[in-house]
Amino acid sequence: MKRKNVLFALCLMAMSVCSYAQTQSGILFGGGLGFENTSLDKSNPTYIKGKVFSDSYSYSTFLGYRFRFENVSNKNLFFDIDPLMKLQVFKSSIIPLLYQNPPYSEIIEESHKVNYALAISSSINYRISGGLYIGAGIEPTWNIVTDGKHLDAPVLGRIGYNCHGKVDFALTYKHGFTNVINTDRYTKGRISDLSLSVFIPFKSK
Repeated sequence: MKRKNVLFALCLMAMSVCSYAQTQSGILFGGGLGFENTSLDKSNPTYIKGKVFSDSYSYSTFLGYRFRFENVSNKNLFFDIDPLMKLQVFKSSIIPLLYQNPPYSEIIEESHKVNYALAISSSINYRISGGLYIGAGIEPTWNIVTDGKHLDAPVLGRIGYNCHGKVDFALTYKHGFTNVINTDRYTKGRISDLSLSVFIPFKSK
């Protein structure tokens, strides 16, 4: 059911591009803080032996290219398509069950893990006043290197400001739906992040 909803949303966005004309394209980069929502798999052999896991989503960075399209009949509406390369950093710990509540008094093992991903982020945006705008969209993502599921399609909300077409700053919140952290350790391992992006157009029409 979730896949059907995602495909339907993507089809709607694809059809809407037909009424838009490309106005800008350029480099996009940024990063931000990560958040996780996990539920331990208590059937995991390590948990049965009296140890618990802690995988916290520390931060993310990304680099990509943005194609911006403006609505032909309404200049306040515009559409962004962003092919992205993403890097997500997690802090992973194994803790004795006795010390599972912070502050942890004993940590058996601690390490950092990195998820590499490719994504195509798409959003429809509305210019409120001057360069200030808001937007919403979806970001189908393929996690190349991960201990969790490889496919996710986070939804996103955005508020941004365009400085006279020269540079664009935006704050974006993304919320995922699948276990991309670790399917062996968790029955639920969803992630979300709050990121700041910078868009520098190379081409404007």
